[in-house]
Amino acid sequence: MKVTIKRLISGIVCAAMTFALASCGGGETEQQNNNNIAAISRISPDTLITVETAASIANNTMRMSDEGIVDDGKTLTVTYVSEPIGQGDSVSVSIEQFSDTLSTSDVWNDYEYNRITRSDQINVDGIGSACYIAFPYINVYTRGCYIRISAGSGNDENQKNTLINLAAAAAVAVENAIPSEAVGNSSDNVIR
Repeated sequence: MKVTIKRLISGIVCAAMTFALASCGGGETEQQNNNNIAAISRISPDTLITVETAASIANNTMRMSDEGIVDDGKTLTVTYVSEPIGQGDSVSVSIEQFSDTLSTSDVWNDYEYNRITRSDQINVDGIGSACYIAFPYINVYTRGCYIRISAGSGNDENQKNTLINLAAAAAVAVENAIPSEAVGNSSDNVIR
């Protein structure tokens, strides 16, 4: 009888140790996934649209404004101005990116709220996951990021093409910086 009790206790201890080890292994996998996700840096708007790209698309000589990159706590914005100032329209690029404090759902809700409030919007296919123009802005949602670009105050076909070209370049930059699986694999779509 003593041998049977010892075997029973040994079996229980072995089962508990096996369960504990299996649980630890799962934690390492989750930690590895979180480390891969955490490797994604916050994207600066001046890498989405460089001053050279802005100047080329807007057909002006441009420089970054004296304010540099402005961080309002949620969105990063850069503005490029013509050189000399007043010789052409400015270009402004903003990005709101999912992070450890902002889920992709939150970013999408900001994008969608701005879209719904504009009855004069023009949907644009082929840029990011969703895109529309509501002059003077083009708005793009892709890979958990909301990109908003303005380039002057017009609303003609030339202005529309300028905005589309700027947005296409910005969306490609985001898609190159953030792999789609990083957004899909993140816990609650949040970078940790």
